Amino acid sequence: MLLLDITTFELENSVKVFKRWEQVEGEGSPEGLKVINQWFDAGGGRIITVYDVESIKDYVAYNFSFTDLCHVEVFPIVGAEEFKNFVFKCMESLNAKNLF
Repeated sequence: MLLLDITTFELENSVKVFKRWEQVEGEGSPEGLKVINQWFDAGGGRIITVYDVESIKDYVAYNFSFTDLCHVEVFPIVGAEEFKNFVFKCMESLNAKNLF
C-alpha cells in the first residue's frame, strides 16, 4: 500500500528533528516499509514522503519516534494509471446496469 505523509515541524526544532531522523535511519526501517521518495519544503518546516508499506503497523513503527516533535498527516494514495483503470471499470459496470 502506498502512503503519502506530510510531516510538519517548527523551524526551531529543525536540529532535533534531523538528529532524530539520523538516529531512526541508523536503526533501519521496519522490514515492511520502503521509502519511495522524499521531498523537503524549500522554505523549511515540512517533509513530504511517499512510502510503500506492507501494513499500517510498519508505518506507525517507523514514525512513532517523531510524534513529540512533529505533526504528521498521512493519506493512502493510488497511482494515476491505476486509479484511471479503476474508474473506467466502475463506469463500465454502471453502464452495464444502466445506472450511468
